[in-house]
Amino acid sequence: MGEKKQLNVRIPLELQEKIENDGRPKVEIVIEALELYFASKKQLNDSSNDTSANSNASQNDSNTSQNDSNISKNDSTVSPDESNISKMEQKDSNEVSRMKTEIEFLRAKIDDLLKLLHQEQVLHIQTQRMLTGPQPVQKKWWQFWK
Repeated sequence: MGEKKQLNVRIPLELQEKIENDGRPKVEIVIEALELYFASKKQLNDSSNDTSANSNASQNDSNTSQNDSNISKNDSTVSPDESNISKMEQKDSNEVSRMKTEIEFLRAKIDDLLKLLHQEQVLHIQTQRMLTGPQPVQKKWWQFWK
């Protein structure tokens, strides 16, 4: 590993309790967890690369046979690329509609917060008026000695 760097992380209280109850030093537990994470991520990438290479070869073979059958069927079916696009569009439309409803909800919350802020400001002004006494009556300059 060589040179070591410091890492500061905020973790949930449950994980902190589990680390303290383990009995090993925190540094060892965190290093082991990170090593396991990156090892599993590397295995996942390696297996997906192997799988994708195998599936690409078999997909190319199946695509050529599908293309031949599609030509004979006068293109009456939807190609896999088009179905993937339609699925992606459906997911995007679901995401867009979810975001629109969230925006509407947040706008309503902003309106509520603005009303509360206005009420608080009015109450503050009223309180300030009540705390300050009446202003002394200013006499005109010619009434100063009377």
